[in-house]
Amino acid sequence: MFLKFIADENVPFLVVKALREAGYEVATVSEVAHPGMRNDELAKLSIQVGMIIITRDVDFTRLKSSLKRKVKVVYLRLSGDPNSIAQHVLTNIEECINILHDHGVVTLDEEGCHTI
Repeated sequence: MFLKFIADENVPFLVVKALREAGYEVATVSEVAHPGMRNDELAKLSIQVGMIIITRDVDFTRLKSSLKRKVKVVYLRLSGDPNSIAQHVLTNIEECINILHDHGVVTLDEEGCHTI
């Protein structure tokens, strides 16, 4: 099972920092690949290296079915202050991981983590 994360470029760095401080292994796109990477390339990379994508890009919920069957994504449908977003992610990330055992893509919004 995927237990490491790749934070997409649109995820506030405070989220990355908070997850790292909580003991999670989190890499940014620029640390494992190159800035401006296409979504399908990032999805393929995450599958190859066994990492969960954390993103605010809704397009990851609409990947080709061949990728969607293999990829693991936490789609953050959250806005506002980056500190509040980071705290909400920390509060709910374990629930998201549990749901990802049976699903490829989950949404984390103000109500918590759930499938789409």
